[in-house]
Amino acid sequence: MIRIHRFSAGFLAGFLSGLAAAGAAVAQVPEPLTCLLAPARVSAVGTDVRGIVADVPVDRADFVEEGAVLLQMDDTLARADLGLAEITVAALRPRAERAARLADNRLIPSDELDQLRTDLALAEAELARATEALERSVIRAPFAGYVAQVGVAEGELTGTDPLLQLIDVATLKAEMTFLDGAFGELTLGQVVNIAVDLVGAEVAGEITVIDPFLDAASNTFSVVAEIPNSDLGLPAGAACRVIPE
Repeated sequence: MIRIHRFSAGFLAGFLSGLAAAGAAVAQVPEPLTCLLAPARVSAVGTDVRGIVADVPVDRADFVEEGAVLLQMDDTLARADLGLAEITVAALRPRAERAARLADNRLIPSDELDQLRTDLALAEAELARATEALERSVIRAPFAGYVAQVGVAEGELTGTDPLLQLIDVATLKAEMTFLDGAFGELTLGQVVNIAVDLVGAEVAGEITVIDPFLDAASNTFSVVAEIPNSDLGLPAGAACRVIPE
């Protein structure tokens, strides 16, 4: 027996609306004019400490973990200043403690105790400053990544130019350029499938940036999608393309 299903107008309207929504969810992403993988972060590592470079333990293309030593400055003077500050604090601290006991028994004037405490506080501040100066003689990686450039060598005097360049490729950015006809067809959070033909990989990226303006000269706008790359299998700088749904 053939059964005939009857649907109300409201049901049909809802059904058609659902189909429209589903169609919008799987709508094809427009083909970008250009697509290029870029590092998530690029840091031109520098220092405001002017001095002589003692050691550069990394080379170009080395992978370093966060906190790894990238460069060691000559710390001879910093260590000497630290030693002097430690001696001064070590000498003043017991004197201030003895003076406090004597002042409690009214054996010395309070002004003398106040002066000793001031001298000790200044010495401790110098100790903290010397400790910080010694720590700043070591340049460490602000994040895990690859050393892209090394701009100094042992024996050179540091200046205002960057010392090294570090790139973070654990997350990549697919930087895409679209014609103005695609404006409004992409949304933040939208997932796009991206192919990297150089390594034969297909990955998913989430759109995180959409330019709200057009470039007047080319009638284009830019879109950025973030791509996880924890295994470091995708090379930054490689061309990419969007895979149609």
